[in-house]
Amino acid sequence: MSITMEAVLKVLEPDEPNYDKAASLGPDALPHLRSLVQGNDPMLAAKAAYAASLLEGDQGKDVVAAAAQSETASVRVAAAAAANNLPSESAAEVLMDLVDDDDSGVRKVALSSVPADAPPQLSEKVESASGRAEGTGRATGEQGTAGEGTAAQMPGEGQSMMPQEKPAAGLMPGEKPNAAGDAQGKGLMPGEKA
Repeated sequence: MSITMEAVLKVLEPDEPNYDKAASLGPDALPHLRSLVQGNDPMLAAKAAYAASLLEGDQGKDVVAAAAQSETASVRVAAAAAANNLPSESAAEVLMDLVDDDDSGVRKVALSSVPADAPPQLSEKVESASGRAEGTGRATGEQGTAGEGTAAQMPGEGQSMMPQEKPAAGLMPGEKPNAAGDAQGKGLMPGEKA
């Protein structure tokens, strides 16, 4: 079955994309998702990166990796969040450069997406990034462009930057369920207030 760009756009263009439907398009959608990631619409690029991450296994890894190399911080944030959906080894490859990205919003999401079973090379890079951030005074409240004015705080001294577990299903990295188990600030980027 051949998937057209129109079919991909129909799924991704709404404000609230149907990611289940995007995943059901399968690997035939990958060339279109890659085109969107490399295109000039950051919102579609971010949605395409996330949709690619939902394909079975690591089929969408190359599209997510392309998003991780984007010049646009919001697309790199989406790549960092999308890494959560990839197998650990693939996620680690995508996150290697993002954990010490120049943009604090990208770093924050990337650090929250590091798998608990990260390979030693990524774990060392995360700990190294933690030391540099603390040594340069960036440990509290640096402004980032991806978060559009939100402060991304690094864990304080003595805290590990390695996440202990992935977020619950349906939550973006950094989101916490409320008392009823629903996502607080659902639909907001990490760090944004409702």
